[in-house]
Amino acid sequence: MANRQPTPTGEHVALTPTNGEYSASRPPVRGFCEAPERLEAFINTLESARGSKLLIIIKGHPDPDSIASAIAQRHFAQEFEMECSIVYFDQISHPENRALVKSLDADLRQYREDMDLSDFDYMAFVDTQTPHLPVRVAKPPPILTFVDHHKYVGGFDTAFTDIREDAGATSSIYAEYLEHSGLGLRLGNSTDAKLATALMHGIRTDTDSLLLARPIDFRAGAYLRQFIDNDLLRLISKQSITARTMEIIQRGLNNKVIRGTFLFAGVGFVREEDRDGIAQTSDFLLRHEGVETALVFGIVNGDVVDGSLRTNSPTIDP
Repeated sequence: MANRQPTPTGEHVALTPTNGEYSASRPPVRGFCEAPERLEAFINTLESARGSKLLIIIKGHPDPDSIASAIAQRHFAQEFEMECSIVYFDQISHPENRALVKSLDADLRQYREDMDLSDFDYMAFVDTQTPHLPVRVAKPPPILTFVDHHKYVGGFDTAFTDIREDAGATSSIYAEYLEHSGLGLRLGNSTDAKLATALMHGIRTDTDSLLLARPIDFRAGAYLRQFIDNDLLRLISKQSITARTMEIIQRGLNNKVIRGTFLFAGVGFVREEDRDGIAQTSDFLLRHEGVETALVFGIVNGDVVDGSLRTNSPTIDP
């Protein structure tokens, strides 16, 4: 890969490729870059780890935003000749997310006990509040990058951190990196089209179809729109609801209790592979007339209480 150095240009950081072929396929930088200094630091951090082995971590149950962000992180790392593995720990339980991974050929690996995570040179965390591994590793690799949009909790050491609470999705941050770098998406490239589609889906999912979107999310959507595969986006956005999820929603309807603008519902025992039905029930019940906040909970695998909070109230910060 040709060396590309970041150059601040007022509102933008334009990473100008030395290889002229990129200028023909990658549209010119346009629009506003919210944090050019972070983009520059991100690129410089990746450059410092060129040729290393990078472990990209998805914590919790993989969702569209974390999946897309992990793929975007790999996209950048591979430009710096890194050997990348995306590893997740909890099951991909939502049918839509399983379809997303399959449609993207995402090459995600679920953690197994025989995996040696200490064999990597660095770790990268995406779309999570804390960079702590959910499994015990004798010598965990140092953290190279940490990119997220949730509340900052602090207390960890990384080479690069970009946490933006004003972003509706971590995918939007990666879209900004792509738009304002010479490592961005290429028109007519099928791999880049899949990445753009994944990021767009991640943004739409985390912002409730842009109803909760912030300025950075709208800018990201405008950039990604020119690259996405519309047929693929429709496919991964319209997955059917499983029969078991429908049963969970029905139990939520039967058991709901409404107090003012709050709705509470217990859905009983839920299998591990159906746990996303709890969140889907919460989404559905939030549409009940007069309800601003819905809290749905269930017992997963007979021993863990799992809950999902959804709210439209401006006074509640979930």
